[in-house]
Amino acid sequence: MNVQRLIWTLVMVATLALAGCGGGGGGGSMTGGDDGSMTGGDDGSMTGGDDGSMTGDGDGGSMPSVSVFGDLSVDQIAADNIVTAIGKAAEATPRAGSVTQSSNVDSQGVTTDQVDVTAEYGASQDRFSVRNGTEWSIGMSEGNPRSIPDTTPPFKGSELSKRVSGGTVYVDVYSDIEAPTTREGGSTDGGVGSILSVGQSVNYEGGGNSFAFMVRQDGYGCIGSICAGQSLNINDFEARRNADGNWEILALPAGAMSVGGGTTMMTPDTDYLSGGVWLLVPDDATSADDYVFGAFADGSDPFITANIMPLTGTARYTGAATGVYSEKTATTTDIGYFDGDVELTADFGGGSGLGTISGSITNFEVDGESAVGTLNLGTANIGSQNSGFFQGAVTGSDDERMYTGNWGGQFFGNGESDGRPGSVAGTFGGSSTDDAVNFVGAFGAYKQ
Repeated sequence: MNVQRLIWTLVMVATLALAGCGGGGGGGSMTGGDDGSMTGGDDGSMTGGDDGSMTGDGDGGSMPSVSVFGDLSVDQIAADNIVTAIGKAAEATPRAGSVTQSSNVDSQGVTTDQVDVTAEYGASQDRFSVRNGTEWSIGMSEGNPRSIPDTTPPFKGSELSKRVSGGTVYVDVYSDIEAPTTREGGSTDGGVGSILSVGQSVNYEGGGNSFAFMVRQDGYGCIGSICAGQSLNINDFEARRNADGNWEILALPAGAMSVGGGTTMMTPDTDYLSGGVWLLVPDDATSADDYVFGAFADGSDPFITANIMPLTGTARYTGAATGVYSEKTATTTDIGYFDGDVELTADFGGGSGLGTISGSITNFEVDGESAVGTLNLGTANIGSQNSGFFQGAVTGSDDERMYTGNWGGQFFGNGESDGRPGSVAGTFGGSSTDDAVNFVGAFGAYKQ
């Protein structure tokens, strides 16, 4: 399988310095404001906007505001609370499944959130559906989507925001999903008894009929804009989903037959990675615990866990990491974005065990500027569940500080010729030993 190197590119913004005087500074979060401006609330208070943004309001004070996520503008108190949430997420243990690391943790420090992503390819903007269990969900039709510019093709991203119970959720989500591949099927494709799977479609003509039947990427069958759940019966055309989730053509209108050489086979990209970050801002916060920050990494083709046991030897994975950092001093609170290169080595156990994985993140850029530093993703045991889910310790340093934290991930990508996972993705976080700097991010890497 020809795999791409994952580069989730966050658009960098200027460091957001909140020092006791109003206005001025860099704009936007991952997209940046058109004019880069920030307007401070007169008294530093926060009021919820109709679109979910939070803006300063009042009469006469010195508290500035800062743009954090898209239209979200917060004062110093809120910024401090967001920093606290980033710090808690940095120290959390990631959760298995779709890997998630957030400030919501149980008594053992394990993340309780679970963020899943479904992506659908779009020529100019991919379509995303992001869900955090029963806590919240957001999609393109309800999330005020804005395309995130300046990402590196084929990677695209969207910035979403939505009012939820008790607050507003802001999500930046990215994917490397590629365009569906197409081919023309045989002359009998599309007839009664044919089986169509996700992404496939067929055109029919004859007997006064001309229509197309397609299977959308979410699995629903459609004629034009008319979609159904488990069955579709319109004007003598009948199709039904079988136990495998595919659609079987049961009946056609009199005289109708497939045209154009048979079925147009549109095979979607079923081996993609998605990842990003989110922030939940409460309407009425009583403490920093009401704010939630986290990172997530997901994929459409989780590796079959049973296939890990017989693997032997090592596999090297390279890709990219990206995330959010915060830095607090006595006079400033900075929130910004970073990215870097990730390299991992999986040492499979060869039947006696499942093996281990370890790696590092290097070549950092912080707010678009090169930065000195290395994060070590400490040796973690490959697990026997959740596509080999693993979690371990983070250590590292830059030219000023030492860092500790946690990381975790799992394998994706079945079908490689050597039987090994085609990709690996996860999350990581850490805090400086002086508690001044926190960071949380996601990574994705492909087998070399």
